[in-house]
Amino acid sequence: MATQQMPISIAIVRHQAGWRVISDAGSMGSYAYQVDAEEAALRFARAAKGAGRPVEVLLQQADGELRPFPG
Repeated sequence: MATQQMPISIAIVRHQAGWRVISDAGSMGSYAYQVDAEEAALRFARAAKGAGRPVEVLLQQADGELRPFPG
């Protein structure tokens, strides 16, 4: 019987004057621009998927809510 793995959550969030990419394991990097954080999050997601792990990428909205990032 195959076991289903919990997805790795990767979030792109506002942080001080820029953006931060965080995951279940902690901070993965800080970026001055949102687009750079998005690209980094997608790279991390591809690497995790390549290792066979399910991944969800979330983006913090202006109201603070985290929503799925379609990337």
